[in-house]
Amino acid sequence: MRRACLAFSLVLAACGGGSSDDDAPVDAPEATVDAPDGWQTLLQGNWSLEAGEEGYYCVYATVPRDIYIKAFRPIGPNGTHHTVLTRHTGNEPDGTVRCGVGTNGQSMVYGSGVGSPDFRFPEGVGMHFTAGTRLLLNLHLYNTTDEVLTGTSGTLFEETQAADIEHVGEIVLAGPTATLTVPTGTSTQSGTCNVSNITNQPIQVFALSQHMHKLGRNLRTVVRRSGSADIVLQDTAYDFENQTFSLVPTPFVELRPGDVITTSCTFENNTGATVTFGESSDDEMCFSDLFYYPAQGANFVCSNFF
Repeated sequence: MRRACLAFSLVLAACGGGSSDDDAPVDAPEATVDAPDGWQTLLQGNWSLEAGEEGYYCVYATVPRDIYIKAFRPIGPNGTHHTVLTRHTGNEPDGTVRCGVGTNGQSMVYGSGVGSPDFRFPEGVGMHFTAGTRLLLNLHLYNTTDEVLTGTSGTLFEETQAADIEHVGEIVLAGPTATLTVPTGTSTQSGTCNVSNITNQPIQVFALSQHMHKLGRNLRTVVRRSGSADIVLQDTAYDFENQTFSLVPTPFVELRPGDVITTSCTFENNTGATVTFGESSDDEMCFSDLFYYPAQGANFVCSNFF
């Protein structure tokens, strides 16, 4: 039976209760995290993990009114590996359920990792959710302790006026997926994304981030355009404990259909075994996180491995 949510003055709230695809109950305590001054709660969910357990919880919520957003702040207590916030078109009831890594909507509007700070959109750019928009927050959780760990994870936002949002943003993750293989030692693995798979019109990249797991050391993102010199979007050291978006200096970087994004990740694998792509923090990923406008409703993963 679904537990009652303690919504108070929150715009949206989702609490423990309900069941997942395999009908596993959510056994998290009922709790909420109060938003600090100037912030409002978009959605949040309670979770509980046994000692050493890794898993996923999904928070479903329906936006009750039009909102315009100029900043996001993650609610990410100990045990929160990352969050993925997507627009969702399913008919699941609002609430929190156990789920899997692939339980997401199509287009991504925000995400956070370990140590992610506030994200503030540049002037004129932001997020707009109309009344009735369905949102899905996928929580990747990992309890590395030897005791039961509980928490409340979610997303806060700062609201603004419609006149302040000229462009609505969206995120795509560009890089290799299922065939990513990281041998022992130091190596660099690459994958491509054709911008034509994202859009049929130019888009403006206004923020960048990186996503790897514990073996990641550096990430380089290069755009190749026919007849032009390569564009280096980022070439930066990677810190699993400090995952953040960085704004691109204006003018923003324009990507065009036909451009090819290459993501190259350098790993240092001292585990003694080959590590492959996977959802666990003990597996690996290699993604350039591109925040751009105008939103296309695109699939948020773009991958053409080579």
